[in-house]
Formats: sequence, structure tokens, C-alpha cells
Amino acid sequence: MAEFMLSLASNPYDPFEEYDLWLNFDHQEGFDTAGLLARALSTSDDLSPDDQELAVEQAIESILSNVSFKGLYKKVERKT
Repeated sequence: MAEFMLSLASNPYDPFEEYDLWLNFDHQEGFDTAGLLARALSTSDDLSPDDQELAVEQAIESILSNVSFKGLYKKVERKT
């Protein structure tokens, strides 16, 4: 099993291990990557944890496949 996060491709910080530094970099660059992901995400408290993780991964994939964001973002994985 794995967890996924969306990150700017240029962000040198790990959003899992260095969240505050990652978020600071993101905002200094003028982005709101967490907000973008939240807007793309369709989830519910009724979903199981596995289904919630799947919804996050699907939202990330939808952002990465958007030609407007080509090369701007990357998917970061953490094994659980």
C-alpha cells in the first residue's frame, strides 16, 4: 500500500516528511497545491480509508493529465 501527494515538480521538500518546508516553498512560488488537490478531490467520510486513498490518487492523476499543468506537478509516493 502507498500514500500519494501532489507536489510542484520544482519543490525540493518531501510533503510527507517536511510538510511545513514543502508548504512554505509552495506558497513562496505563488501556488496552492494542497488547495488544487482539494478542489479536484471527490471523497466522503463514508468511504473506507483505502477508498479515500484511491480517490486522492485519482485526483492527482487527473491533475497530472491536464495539459495546462504539464511538467508543473509530480506525484510523490510514500510506502505504508
